Amino acid sequence: MATKWDPLVLKYKRRNERELARLANLRRHFRETEANRDKVAERQQHFRQQLTVSTRQEIADWRVMKTFLADLDVLRNNCEGQLMELRELIGRAQQQNQKTLQVLQKYEHLQQQTLDTRRVQRERIEIDAIDEWAVQSYARADLARDLH
Repeated sequence: MATKWDPLVLKYKRRNERELARLANLRRHFRETEANRDKVAERQQHFRQQLTVSTRQEIADWRVMKTFLADLDVLRNNCEGQLMELRELIGRAQQQNQKTLQVLQKYEHLQQQTLDTRRVQRERIEIDAIDEWAVQSYARADLARDLH
């Protein structure tokens, strides 16, 4: 049974689904970025160990290795910056989704109230019809008794 709240409920359900999909994508991206940051940190650690173990390398090799380690530092810092931005985006997306859920719950409540009101009215009409039938049936029975 359709109510005037159905379009709004549908609209906010769709919005909620979109927001949840966006949140899932942000979380997936966050996990991927964390994994990338961890890989960069592992590589840094590995090359730092190589640098401390290898004392026979030429100065040019040391410079290349130091430059490479500096580049890895930049990559790790970029990952950290992205993680901070993603945390903020996830927080904002969660807040927005919470607001959407509140609006959706409000409209679902109003929709349910409308449906309950209609159901009660329908039951009342049915009860009144049964009462009317019973009264008329009793009146006919009385009339039939009086005629005999």
